Amino acid sequence: MPNLSTYRRPVALPAPRTPRLPRWVVPLLLIGAALLTLNAFGATYLATYRLHREADRLSREAGALRRENAQLREEIRRLHTPQYIERLAREQLGLVRPGEIPIILVRPTPTPPPGP
Repeated sequence: MPNLSTYRRPVALPAPRTPRLPRWVVPLLLIGAALLTLNAFGATYLATYRLHREADRLSREAGALRRENAQLREEIRRLHTPQYIERLAREQLGLVRPGEIPIILVRPTPTPPPGP
């Protein structure tokens, strides 16, 4: 039987050292990645928000233009009637029919208040 005292224990060799990063590098990288992600999503959200506001504004403007267009079409329809043309001629141009006597109302001019 072999003598156990003659056997040597193997000596543990130190593990090869890999260069280690300082402790603050990993949190710094995580914070940087989080900021880049927030910046990307924040810019996208801001652009989307602005586009929605612009779309709402344009929708309101289109509605106002549709209403104005309808009013103008109604004005055009009325302009083709003789009664409306006569009314405009009397009100805006001061025209009268032959044999009618025009009455012109003259309003007195206001007197300026006395100075100090």
